[in-house]
Amino acid sequence: MLTARPWEGAGNPIDLADVFWMLAGSIVLGTSYVYVRRFLSPFSLPPLALVTWQMGLALLILTVLTDFTGIGHILHDWRAAAGVVVGLGILGTGTAFLLYYFLLQELGAVAASGSTYITPTVALLIGWVVGEKVGVLEVSAIALILASIAMLQIGRQRAARETAQSLGTTAARS
Repeated sequence: MLTARPWEGAGNPIDLADVFWMLAGSIVLGTSYVYVRRFLSPFSLPPLALVTWQMGLALLILTVLTDFTGIGHILHDWRAAAGVVVGLGILGTGTAFLLYYFLLQELGAVAASGSTYITPTVALLIGWVVGEKVGVLEVSAIALILASIAMLQIGRQRAARETAQSLGTTAARS
């Protein structure tokens, strides 16, 4: 919200509908961590299996819903086709989902979701490097993001210490 600045009115080239969809996507992503941890983790499926199923089901859904008119043009240049398959499919989406499920399995929903907060920070820094204007509002947004990550990690470490202390106290009583 801070970087999009939808409150600036007519002079702002940002469409409010786009801001809504961006926020909706953020909510869905945040909810997905809790959903996967709660409903898929008990099956103890390896992250690669979850990624394979998710991408396979997405491929089926896209096959049904996508208009493929003109898609054959990408096959005229083998580098473009290879870039789409290898770059976007395997290295981009596949690796991202593999890391997503691995982090969920190893760290839990709260800690794993903290890693997604880095993306807008990196995007803003890249924009700044290529000449985009970065002001106080954007720096404030980054500060809030980094503070959120710190709070997640501090809370996680505190909870782990309290659990260890309570287990130690219980063992000492026995």
